Amino acid sequence: MSQEKISEIIKDISALKTSCEKLNSQLDELITQKVENEMLLEEVKVLEDDSVLHKLVGLVLVKEEKSKCYDTISRRLQYITGEIENRKKVITNSEEKLRKLFSDVNIK
Repeated sequence: MSQEKISEIIKDISALKTSCEKLNSQLDELITQKVENEMLLEEVKVLEDDSVLHKLVGLVLVKEEKSKCYDTISRRLQYITGEIENRKKVITNSEEKLRKLFSDVNIK
């Protein structure tokens, strides 16, 4: 195998490794957000229907109904769950590419 080909493979491996690290960091953040939102949803569930809830919009606290708050958190959880699944797929694909690059180096 030529020196140029080896250099190219090493460059690809390095780029994929950096990408995987970034994706894993994003995945950790998303999992943290999911846990926080699940806890918040559980807290909202136990509140009375006529409870007064507020959300921060910019620098202002705005009143919000329990049902609207519950719906907002539920939608946010669905979005975060979808993003987690997307990141996992991309990580799996990147890891597969890394394995292929390593096997190419070992075979030749």
